[in-house]
Amino acid sequence: MYKLEDIFNQALSDKASAKLINNGYQSISLLGVKLIKDDYTHEIQILNTNHSMYVPISEEHMDFFKKYGWKCGVFEVTLYNYRLKLKAIESRIRDEVNDKNSSKKVKQLWTLRDDLMSNYNKLNNKLNDNKKERDNI
Repeated sequence: MYKLEDIFNQALSDKASAKLINNGYQSISLLGVKLIKDDYTHEIQILNTNHSMYVPISEEHMDFFKKYGWKCGVFEVTLYNYRLKLKAIESRIRDEVNDKNSSKKVKQLWTLRDDLMSNYNKLNNKLNDNKKERDNI
């Protein structure tokens, strides 16, 4: 199990993560997940930025971060966000087919869904590879 400080250090050393070091805090972001450390209180927060505002991650996601670390945790939260987007797109497709029957809009939504599914599958494979690597340590 990782502590929040361990997760912060993993994020800090991750070359793919964007880092912002400002007066009083440090911020690290990757794929819509933001980790913030207050330099004065040493409090560490992990936020999901896939909303109109920053939202702390769920306890379930926090447990995942603590079990698998920064990279896997980011992948898991991002996959969760993708699933929410897919549900919304599928609902819009259903509405278009049932109500408006706009074939152009339905095709656009299907293309959007296919692109998101492709990204989802690639990220899910990365998550599985990273989890296997972590489990073998």
